[in-house]
Amino acid sequence: MRIELGCFTRPWGQHTLEEALAGIAAAGYSSVGLTSMADTPLFSDEWSDGSNAGLAQFVGESGLRAQVTFGNPDLSLAGGEAASRFGRQLGWCKQIGIDYLVLLGTEDPDKYDAWFDATERCLDIAAEREITLLLKPHGGLSSLAEDLLRAASRLPHPAFGICYDPGNIYYYTGQKPEDDLPKVAEQVRAMCIKDETGGRHGEVMITPGTGLVDFERIFSILDGAGFSGPCWVECVGGSTLAEINAEAKNAYEFVSALIARTRG
Repeated sequence: MRIELGCFTRPWGQHTLEEALAGIAAAGYSSVGLTSMADTPLFSDEWSDGSNAGLAQFVGESGLRAQVTFGNPDLSLAGGEAASRFGRQLGWCKQIGIDYLVLLGTEDPDKYDAWFDATERCLDIAAEREITLLLKPHGGLSSLAEDLLRAASRLPHPAFGICYDPGNIYYYTGQKPEDDLPKVAEQVRAMCIKDETGGRHGEVMITPGTGLVDFERIFSILDGAGFSGPCWVECVGGSTLAEINAEAKNAYEFVSALIARTRG
């Protein structure tokens, strides 16, 4: 099992991007997932090629590689317009150097078809930009393994895949991800490492290894399915900058030890 371990900036959402990058690099991660920060919007219609290049350089100077971000078609727009806007976001991702865009689906059953339509329209664009669109568990359209498999069957394209998120299985359904993952493990191309406590609609802003998810089983299942790919810590505990930085390092050490034991 070959894994590249990265970390999202989400835990530092109320701090600056500079502080987030410094904390992630100091914790030992090699790549970063970009999310909206207190001082930096993720995307803006006013972005230019120059501002994208500036962001890419800013991330690179931290010693990290911008690898992933979140995104989703804007379903308040008509199909063609939603796809066009989403295609622009993919162009920005390419300019930053991002390889993966994690999709969130929709919880509204009335918008399932619109989501599939807009996403399908963007798959060739994503392939041209060498970006992989990954759908992760996020309730509704992508609640459990069977939903992820259904989506993969409906969007059979090399630029589309599945990103597993064990914490979200607990959060959105109350079910155990250790029982759900085997159904889809062979199709998983990446994972958001997120823990959860409290069951359905519980708490996810905690450090991996401190909640309900049995990560040892999760990694064992993925290893048995032949998984190799990126894994990104999405959430950790803490509120102050010092606490978040410390928890990010704890998460790195926890996951690295799990990977080493699984390989052993």
